[in-house]
Amino acid sequence: MSSTPKTSVLETDKLDTITHDEYKADSFRRRAFRRARAASTSRDVLLFLVAYRILNALSVKTFFQPDEYFQSLEPAWDMAFGPGSGAWITWEWKNHLRSSIHPTIFAGVYWLSACLSSALRFSPDSHAELLIAAPKVIQAVFAALGDYYTWRLGKRLYGQESNEAWAALALTICSPWQWFCSTRTLSNCLETTLTVAALSLWPWQWALDEGEGEGKGFERDDLPAERSLRSADELTKNKTSSVFGFGRFGLRSTANKFSDLDLRCLLNSILHYDGRSIHTISVAGHIFADSVFGHKERSLALVSSALIDRLYYQQWTFPPLRFLYFNIAQSLAVFYGRNDWHYYLSQGYPLLLTTYLPFAVVGLYQSLSSSDASSTRLTTSALTSITKRQLALSTLFVPLVLSFISHKEVRFIYPLLPTLHVLAAPPVTKYFLPSSSSYHLNLGQRRHLLLPLILVVNLTIAFLGTTSHQPAPLSVLTYIRAQYTANRLSQPPPNSLLPPAPSTMTVGFLTPCHSTPWRSHLVHQGISAWALSCEPPLHLAPGKARADYLDE
Repeated sequence: MSSTPKTSVLETDKLDTITHDEYKADSFRRRAFRRARAASTSRDVLLFLVAYRILNALSVKTFFQPDEYFQSLEPAWDMAFGPGSGAWITWEWKNHLRSSIHPTIFAGVYWLSACLSSALRFSPDSHAELLIAAPKVIQAVFAALGDYYTWRLGKRLYGQESNEAWAALALTICSPWQWFCSTRTLSNCLETTLTVAALSLWPWQWALDEGEGEGKGFERDDLPAERSLRSADELTKNKTSSVFGFGRFGLRSTANKFSDLDLRCLLNSILHYDGRSIHTISVAGHIFADSVFGHKERSLALVSSALIDRLYYQQWTFPPLRFLYFNIAQSLAVFYGRNDWHYYLSQGYPLLLTTYLPFAVVGLYQSLSSSDASSTRLTTSALTSITKRQLALSTLFVPLVLSFISHKEVRFIYPLLPTLHVLAAPPVTKYFLPSSSSYHLNLGQRRHLLLPLILVVNLTIAFLGTTSHQPAPLSVLTYIRAQYTANRLSQPPPNSLLPPAPSTMTVGFLTPCHSTPWRSHLVHQGISAWALSCEPPLHLAPGKARADYLDE
């Protein structure tokens, strides 16, 4: 009769040790595999978005806003090729109202493109096409990064593999406004990318009251994709977010009366004040002081902005302050249009969201009314709800503040669009993805019929907006370049009896000011052009004389 062999205590401990080590190794391999798969997915998504936005940029054939050219490409052309290159420098640049950071980017693009064209000995036509396309391609990369960080923000709120994160990505890809505007060289477009990048990296939980969580049953989880509250990774993200936020502030003075990021932190502090601690009140002041005087990365961003402006203007200046003085204190912005107080509500958001408007309204309501946002137990769900409520409040508060300014444009609230896409993602997912019950399955199948309709409407708006709505300002310059190349650069052969054509062609534009692009699309220095101007009456004091002033 055989007996079961006995195992010594030493052997048992050895087996337990091996099992434990193998478990740890297996767990490590699984985590490494998940990280590698996530990194591969992120890389694939980013590459797709870059290719998609480059196609988008090269498909845009219409005119939207003069600032797309006169506040970015024209000063960039002047930086790259010199004051005698024929760029149109508007009054804002002559009076130091604009930061030179944004044009500096495109100045580098122009210079590199010109060097490449010279090295490859491009024809005049190819040289012109390269200089026109290069800024579009760079802006397409910025737009793709905006889409990518919108997805990252969705993943951070809803989870790595959540349907809501993918829905946020689908919303930004299929957005008619994004197709129409995101690849244009407006400073608002780069500002939008910097804003959503900062939001996706911002450590929202840092502004919460830490002291009150101790000993009171608070469970401090992070957002679904992040479990470490004060890790080195969080510190890095905070610094990167700060640089993005301050880069956005230095980039553009028009819409930066305050920083959206600091506003969100301020709202966060107010929302979570419950009278138990002074911490929730003082944190707002701490964030502001830390933003200005704290991290060296933020200081570096501000110093870099000041130095770039010093090099461009040849004197020390602070464009945001001068902008406020001229456009607010002197009320010069009203010369470029007035709008009703409800413009952003009645026209701005409908233009940005189009077919997504109902889902965004539901998402805002759900974010503001969520019971988890006022929970005393800071679980993952509660922290997500709190963050969503901060985002929702900022998308309402920012337009409210901007509504007090007479001059309004939809692009001033464009940086809020990625946040609205993220907040609209849960209602979209819930509406189109049915639950397991048979009733909801049948209802979901009927709702799926709306998807093709929404896509058709979005594609129609995007197609008409980028091909048929105001294409003439661009096509007329293409015609002028073609005429110049054919009649001025194509000289008759030496044995021809025809005299050589003059090397310069003069063109006049009897249209409202800034109705077409300028040197960025004329390109050839042999094309001499003039147009009617519409500079505001800087020489007149506020009063009746200024109110009665008429430009050309």
